[in-house]
Amino acid sequence: MKTKSLFITFFFTFLFSFSYSQIIDRESINNLIEDIAESSDEELDYTQLYEDLYYYAQNPLNLNTATREDLEKIQFLSDFNIEDILEYQRTAGDMKSIYELQLLESFSDEDIKHILPFVTVATKEEKSIPDLKQVIKYGRNNLFLRTQFITQQQKGYTDEVDIDKRYKGNRFKYYTRYQFQYKQKIKFGFTAEKDAGEAFFKDSEKQGFDYYSAHLEANNIRMFKTITLGDYQVRFGQGLIAWSGLSRGKSSYVMSIRKKYDGLRKYSSADENKFMRGAGATIQLGEVALTGFASYKFIDGNIDLIDTITNDIQNVTSFQTTGMHRNFGELEDKHSVSEFIYGGNATWRHKSFKIGASYIQYLFGTELNKNTKPYNQFDFQGDKGMNASVDYQANYKNLYFFGEEAISHTGGYALLNSVLMKLAPQFSLALLQRYYTKDYQAYYAAGFAEQSKTTNEKGMYFGAEMHPVRKLKVSAYFDTYQFPWMKFRTYAPSSGVDFFTEADYSITRYVNVYARYKQESKYQNSSLDYTGPVPIIPTQKKQLRFHLNYQLARNLVLKNRFEFAQYST
Repeated sequence: MKTKSLFITFFFTFLFSFSYSQIIDRESINNLIEDIAESSDEELDYTQLYEDLYYYAQNPLNLNTATREDLEKIQFLSDFNIEDILEYQRTAGDMKSIYELQLLESFSDEDIKHILPFVTVATKEEKSIPDLKQVIKYGRNNLFLRTQFITQQQKGYTDEVDIDKRYKGNRFKYYTRYQFQYKQKIKFGFTAEKDAGEAFFKDSEKQGFDYYSAHLEANNIRMFKTITLGDYQVRFGQGLIAWSGLSRGKSSYVMSIRKKYDGLRKYSSADENKFMRGAGATIQLGEVALTGFASYKFIDGNIDLIDTITNDIQNVTSFQTTGMHRNFGELEDKHSVSEFIYGGNATWRHKSFKIGASYIQYLFGTELNKNTKPYNQFDFQGDKGMNASVDYQANYKNLYFFGEEAISHTGGYALLNSVLMKLAPQFSLALLQRYYTKDYQAYYAAGFAEQSKTTNEKGMYFGAEMHPVRKLKVSAYFDTYQFPWMKFRTYAPSSGVDFFTEADYSITRYVNVYARYKQESKYQNSSLDYTGPVPIIPTQKKQLRFHLNYQLARNLVLKNRFEFAQYST
């Protein structure tokens, strides 16, 4: 058995700002993003999440007029929080004070503290279509510029590597994002990025940046709920057929397992993958919403065969997702595959019940022919694919049901069903079951899963949250899963278990402490050399954390953290 342990202690981290409200805003946003990042094995992009929360920090959401879709953008809110606010709107009318949230059963002191920077209560405003003068006068402009680089000289910039592998640009990464927004009505902007090593205004990138993106989004314009042009995201159901952008999974927010705010949204990230480029619209006809979209763009592919007569690319062995175009090889693969995607969704919502049907078709201009191995023989191959699904959402008293059932062109299927239960004012429970067959293929899927792909997995998630005494919150989850077929670096069917628990206590208004423990147990290939089949061996990862947050003054915050990590095989 091999065991590696790591102790990390952070002493006295100070946060200082001349604006107290900015500290609270940034602290709330950073805590949420940190929790999501720690729960994922992937490097995710949090641009959209940060933009949503930053917008509401500057323009607090009016709880007296907020719709379900508005509330779902505040990631701190659980499904029970949202239902309680909507029910309060219907039965009690307008709130006079934000602290009326204390009257709602699902809100703890900690919940209220989390959302305070992002919400307000005010009188209802009359809805109207803004004119151009209003948009220009009251719209907000935001320009973000960032430059970063690695101080250590990397091999790709030196003469030590072949000229074909040598980077064509400097070691600086440049990032520019401009955003204009008028309330939630109109949004437009652009994003430009040059990665480290990519050329800039020379050679292969005479136009400047390697990546450009632009978007326009308009909301609630007469019968149109949403209109998107340029780059945008598509999110349907629980992500079993289409969900681009940030996709939350397991985190310390153990009850927040439902994907929220589906539909069409602008795309302003620098991630060069999994977004749409074209147009889409959602029309609201009473209780029915109809969505249609079409997208056409070029993506990177690892070129395998080129027609020597026409010079056309015959097939690729993989789709490249790094977004890096630094040397000859990477530039050769750039935009080598055309991608055409279209689809739609029809959703009927009546009070607390919602049901929807979705469809997506994707066509590639070049065939994908992977180097087939036992573990990837069920992966997507060819030049076209299709997915269709039905999703639902309903609540009855203290029960909240949601799920999605999907199929792919291969005959594979994916099932996800969940129920959230508030068994007592101080105790909530979440159950989520998923079953994804090994031949289910969905290129744009991002369902709840242990692995990054929505395929070859079945499992059951249990989450619980309780408030045994005032100011103390205890949360935990237990997730057990199986992989019916082999997967990358695990050449046999396998299983695993994740366990997480956290106790969070607000000692005073200014002092907060929490303790967290997480354990993951799964299997992977043995690292030893074998002449025959490679056996799989159990692995285990443990993490322990103690964290103290102390607000010394109105604009001074102290943090102290101790962390222990252990990995064993």
